[in-house]
Amino acid sequence: MKRGALLAVLISSLAGAASVPDLLLGGDYARAYEAAQAARDPLNASRAAAAQAEYRAGGRDWVARAVEAGRQATREQPRSPDAALALGSALGLQARAGGYTLGALRTAHEARDALDRALALAPARPDVQAVLAEWHAGAWARARIFGGGNPDRARTLALGAVRAAPDNIFVQTHAGLALALLRDPGARAVLTRAAALEARSALDRDLQVQARQALGPQP
Repeated sequence: MKRGALLAVLISSLAGAASVPDLLLGGDYARAYEAAQAARDPLNASRAAAAQAEYRAGGRDWVARAVEAGRQATREQPRSPDAALALGSALGLQARAGGYTLGALRTAHEARDALDRALALAPARPDVQAVLAEWHAGAWARARIFGGGNPDRARTLALGAVRAAPDNIFVQTHAGLALALLRDPGARAVLTRAAALEARSALDRDLQVQARQALGPQP
């Protein structure tokens, strides 16, 4: 093939290739991870691997990829709340998979440290508030004070996030899950709202599946 023809083919293939954010929003998390790795984008690689583990039952290998990419993202962008949030979320998945072990507890505390750092960098962001609320609620539900969770902090963060982003499916779902873990009577209303909001992507729909599962069978 002549050089000019080869260049035309390459340009055409690149123009038709989906971007990493498009693949993420489209729910093609495995391809999003591969594309992010190829683009040397550890932040989106961590997000994609975590989504593959969380929404596609990807297993521990995908969780490990999410953590590894999250660590790389925080090394490259130490002042980025997005990188800290991605790492904290990935470590939270890893801690959950580890069960009731000292290693899992250490990982959970590392997750909290990353999420605390994300909140310190972006204190007004409701997505960070919602994920940190879910961490505190989950730690409290699993091991009470021994897990390091604070139910009052979880409730305050969750309710603040709910008020700040009433139309954000991610925020409403994670805040609702936090309230459900606390057995808060307001959890059902928040999760119901999350499930009823207009989904604009496959990622939104995956979040809504989580919200509906937490709501349980409808009467």
